[in-house]
Amino acid sequence: MAVVYCMHIGYLSLVKFDYGYNMMANVSVALVNMSLWLLWCVRKASRQPYVWKCAAVLLLTAGLMLLELGDFPPIWFVLDAHSLWHLGTSPLPLLWYSFLADDARFLFEQGKRKET
Repeated sequence: MAVVYCMHIGYLSLVKFDYGYNMMANVSVALVNMSLWLLWCVRKASRQPYVWKCAAVLLLTAGLMLLELGDFPPIWFVLDAHSLWHLGTSPLPLLWYSFLADDARFLFEQGKRKET
């Protein structure tokens, strides 16, 4: 994976900065990453009830990504797709952090049970 990343950066830096190619590469990696996380969520949902937070962040990010990809002219000269993307994604780290804290608690408790 590191070799592919270096080739991607090398192409963009040394050959040609192609915005369309770069977007396609980034969206492809994001979709693979999101698919793997969603698969993890499905597999863990029965034992870890807080996993819905992870899935919600992933699905909301995917929906909001449409704003980033489908740019439109500003409404009232103020609200464009990019500004709405930032407005929509700004609260997501709070939900993600809550998921991480719940997961850490679950793993800690699971580790304590194995010790006794």
